Amino acid sequence: MKIPNYKIDNFCSNFNDPTPAILIYGQDYGLKEERSNLIIKNYLNISNSVIDFNLKSIIANPEILEIELNSMSLLSSKKVVRIRDANDKLTSIIENSILENNNECLLVLLCDNLSPRSKLRLHFERHKNAIILPCYSDDNKSILSIIDEMFDKENIKIDSNAKKLLANYLGIDRLVTKTEIEKAILYSGKEKKLSLEDVSSFLSDQASINIDLLYDFILIGDLKKAYKTLIKLQNEGVPAIQILRSFIRQLQNLYLIKENSLGKNNIDFVIESFKPPIYFKRKANIKLHAKAWSLNMIKKALNLIESAEINSKSFKSNPNDITRHAILNLGMLLEQKKINF
Repeated sequence: MKIPNYKIDNFCSNFNDPTPAILIYGQDYGLKEERSNLIIKNYLNISNSVIDFNLKSIIANPEILEIELNSMSLLSSKKVVRIRDANDKLTSIIENSILENNNECLLVLLCDNLSPRSKLRLHFERHKNAIILPCYSDDNKSILSIIDEMFDKENIKIDSNAKKLLANYLGIDRLVTKTEIEKAILYSGKEKKLSLEDVSSFLSDQASINIDLLYDFILIGDLKKAYKTLIKLQNEGVPAIQILRSFIRQLQNLYLIKENSLGKNNIDFVIESFKPPIYFKRKANIKLHAKAWSLNMIKKALNLIESAEINSKSFKSNPNDITRHAILNLGMLLEQKKINF
């Protein structure tokens, strides 16, 4: 059974359904974590009886899942079994009555994006008691709502144009969005006010700007500066998922800009009229990117970064190493084009 998007937040905040399993899927890692943690907290109340499995161990030993789901917890009257890297390979395992387990155990599956044809997604949608929750990335309206909620809680006043500028830099991932808003709240200081100038200054000091620099260096082919910027970001503790998601968003925007500029509209018009608006300091670089990168190259770049994101979340992976490898391979796409010409 699928919960409509507009009901999901209320469902998670007040979760008390006697469901055997919940499937949470989507590209927004932070939103999936936020919703699953809220559901688990409401389900377990004060206990912390959560058993984590990875997909590989379940595939190798399918019976362990059924045993765990139907065994009593020694620490609590209820427990949760969670699989963070679930996908369609689990379908045949859970189809065999596992979704009919007792009310003392909840199965929580976290997945990346699942197509409408996904066997796992279809199984949950058709099941009368199991729940499916899609996690779509926040749109501009949702981001503005999150800013308002968090700022109101701390009595922060912000100029409307400043809020729009801040919102334009958010939305890659719910966790990243909230972290950046919390930083903005701290930046407001004792006055608890933020002007357009304040937000511009705040953004110039943030990891998001350094990620933009990394992106710009890579897409103009300056691998030396790109590598130095990437190491700086990683040494500062910027999560790999934040870097990769930012690249995906920017490459998707570049694809649209490139595609629209191939028609009657020239590149300057496309960049000036692009929604959401492009930060004025980046317009010149975006123009260079659109001229240097073909649609086919952008598609290859997207596939490369999306694969890196999936691999970085696999069991025992090293996200920083995967990100370094992916970013430098991305830079080599432009080098290969130069060699071919």
